[in-house]
Amino acid sequence: MTSKYKYTGSIYLIIFLVCMCMFSSCTYDYFEDETNYVVYVPKADAAKMTDTYKVEDVRIYIFNTDLQRERYSVNPFAENARSRVGNFHFKLLPGLHHVYCFTNMQNIGFSDIQSHNTARFGLQQSEDGYYQEPPVILVDYNEPHMRVPGPPITDTAWFEHQYVGRICFAMKNLGKVNPKLSFDNIKKVDIIASGVGTIQYLSQLSDSVQTRSSRNGIDDKMRLSAELYQSPYKDFEFGFENYYLPSPDLSAEGNSSDAFSFKISFMDAGNNIIETLNVDAVDSKTGKAVVLHMAQTIVLTIDGNNVQILELGNPHDWYSDIEGTDNNTPGNGGIEM
Repeated sequence: MTSKYKYTGSIYLIIFLVCMCMFSSCTYDYFEDETNYVVYVPKADAAKMTDTYKVEDVRIYIFNTDLQRERYSVNPFAENARSRVGNFHFKLLPGLHHVYCFTNMQNIGFSDIQSHNTARFGLQQSEDGYYQEPPVILVDYNEPHMRVPGPPITDTAWFEHQYVGRICFAMKNLGKVNPKLSFDNIKKVDIIASGVGTIQYLSQLSDSVQTRSSRNGIDDKMRLSAELYQSPYKDFEFGFENYYLPSPDLSAEGNSSDAFSFKISFMDAGNNIIETLNVDAVDSKTGKAVVLHMAQTIVLTIDGNNVQILELGNPHDWYSDIEGTDNNTPGNGGIEM
């Protein structure tokens, strides 16, 4: 009788141990260590990076409804053997995920990132209350649908897609406005821009046509500076450029969009204002505000008192001498496409 109970007890113990092993194996495979999603960044791959083909930082956020994973890494991406070749590994649960990959986010702050609906980034605000110009942000977005069990998924963040848009000014015959408005006399340009976007919700970031920014309030303004360069476009004498978030979506305010409005002050060598021009980015034919999209280049030409607005199909038409340089600092003529 005792042997029978011992035999039965042994069977139960064996069954219990087998179940525990199976449960542990399932837990290990499903939740902890094994990667099922990879973001590959060629520009962070040590085998491919060059002086002109590289990024200095990688920032990754992964959501379903809430934030699931985040990762931040900087050049030379040496946390482990995987990151050194541009691979960033994650373990994700089943379902659809929203994956946002950013680079060149200097002086850009993220907030409320625990939820996909509230996660956003925004321009840095100076002590004087004005918002600063954004860097040339590059972004990649993917929507992997994870199945567990299932094969691992790899997405590539090429970082060839520019998020910010560019507004350029090309000028000639400004002597008709003020004889002192010449390339040699103007040493600095100070710009106050209103009607601008200052924050970007990640849930509103998709493609170059649909993506629109937001703003904290109707009084949001940016303060920017720029240096002039000669012959920026066609026969225009001089010009400058700056970068902006895509035009804000103001539907929540009962408005489609406000026009970008610029107060442009031209300064001499003594930092004195030579002249101030006020320019609105409004279509002269329709009277509607011009919308700036992701990666778009808009040129405002000023010929004396005549203002025209052009949307460049090829951004390289604008001052092509500066394209492809290492300088992608806003306001200084560089751009990374």
